Amino acid sequence: MGRELKRKQAKKEGKNLKKELYDMNTDNDNQIYKFAKITIILLIIFVVLYIVVGVFVTKEIDWFSNKDNEVADLVNNKILASSIFNQKEEEYYVYFYDFENMNSTIESTLTSKLSESKIYRVNTKDALNQNYVTQGSGNKSAKTLEDLKVVDNTLIKIVNNEVVSYYETEDEIVSGLE
Repeated sequence: MGRELKRKQAKKEGKNLKKELYDMNTDNDNQIYKFAKITIILLIIFVVLYIVVGVFVTKEIDWFSNKDNEVADLVNNKILASSIFNQKEEEYYVYFYDFENMNSTIESTLTSKLSESKIYRVNTKDALNQNYVTQGSGNKSAKTLEDLKVVDNTLIKIVNNEVVSYYETEDEIVSGLE
């Protein structure tokens, strides 16, 4: 329908042609606004989905890493306290300590005196090891995992799945290995 016919039709019906044209323009504006709104919502959904997949599924985005994990990742031969009797060697040592507060004297003694022996390390601050860590004194006569109680800086020698040596403090460890 041409513009002239629209004007005649509007005149017959007593309507204002300018108002109709304005209404048509606002309908177009509303459609553009709705399109922009839907596009922005979809974009936000895709960004959130990308972040969730990157953080939790592919681990491509590492927002939640903390210093504890970085220090623990640098430690070789780390195990859980519950698996100290389940190692493949017949004779080995298990060193219990806080990975964040490493004692350099003990570390240097272990590396120099036990260079030929296998040393497993257990983090005493790990939540999975808290059943075996105590604040007082450890159980030096422990023979089974259920009896095991240790403190920070404890070295245990295990031969054929039995505890044969137990050293609790820095002085005991250094003097026991000499």
